[in-house]
Amino acid sequence: MKTMWVLLSLVMTTSAWAIPEADYANAYQREIAPLLKQFKRSSFVGAKNITISTAQWKSSPSADRCLVILPGRSEQLEKYAEVVHSLNDSELKGELVYFLMDHRGQGSSQRFMPQIDRGYVDDFDNYATDVKTFIEQVVSQTYCRETYMLAHSMGGGIAVDFLQKNPGLIDRAVLTSPMLKIQTKPYPYAVARGIVLGSMAIGRGRQFAIGEKPYNPNDDFATNKFTQSKVRFDMWMNLFRELPQTQLGGVTNRWVNEIMKGTKRVRSQYGKLLLPLRVIKATDERYSEPSEMEKLCRQAAQCEATTLVGKHEVLMEKDEVRDLAIQTIVQFIK
Repeated sequence: MKTMWVLLSLVMTTSAWAIPEADYANAYQREIAPLLKQFKRSSFVGAKNITISTAQWKSSPSADRCLVILPGRSEQLEKYAEVVHSLNDSELKGELVYFLMDHRGQGSSQRFMPQIDRGYVDDFDNYATDVKTFIEQVVSQTYCRETYMLAHSMGGGIAVDFLQKNPGLIDRAVLTSPMLKIQTKPYPYAVARGIVLGSMAIGRGRQFAIGEKPYNPNDDFATNKFTQSKVRFDMWMNLFRELPQTQLGGVTNRWVNEIMKGTKRVRSQYGKLLLPLRVIKATDERYSEPSEMEKLCRQAAQCEATTLVGKHEVLMEKDEVRDLAIQTIVQFIK
């Protein structure tokens, strides 16, 4: 068991893989928008007959290593086009086939209720079941000499569940700010759990959890807890406007209940993770519980970890933080 937590300084020299924030809007239209148009779109039927939206992109005819990307809560797969671009602008250029999917209940995947902007899931287990179906029905159609996984936040929690249940399908995995236990401030976790269980008991599973709100197209960057990069925050908001079917607001009591119940089981089985893992966490983390990321790396068989000076979305952060995250991923895969 190997655990190594390294705090990477922003003065560390990195390759400039991010499109520059100084000219972000123009660079995005010049480099990322055309890449998105090359994504091959498809879908499959996931657990309980929910349609799951997917995309793939082969970086070159000879690419024979595969990367499965799992977004975080409320994120659509299109948000990760810049990540794909950055990885393909590194030493991994032309080596990878990229596979992305929208989790059930978000992105362009099927929703569960008429109020499509409410974060809802039927059963936490079905997230990992969908990932397995994605790999069996979509990824397996491409020859993959090796298969990797990159998963963020909620996607990271889903990835750990999937990896525990399906050893051997993934060769190595990177988890950024994995949601292994959600933060519940200002309530203690046990109190928040009790409130959610009480809400479920009186039939409020489909209602917003305390403090949660509908999708707001005018969300304020100044109060966001995810990124220090205004241009990348604006890019995400623009995607919601361009792809209205992907809009998603706050979470319901049922979602919180399923996440709390499902991740409790995940947290009890970190020792089942035998593959090489890389965990990247942020110093200013207000969504996923950092102590659980540290516990995962202590208990998993092969885990190395990096801490970056930034907020929750290290892959959508300001250039210097984001470049360190990309550099860490490239070195781990390469």
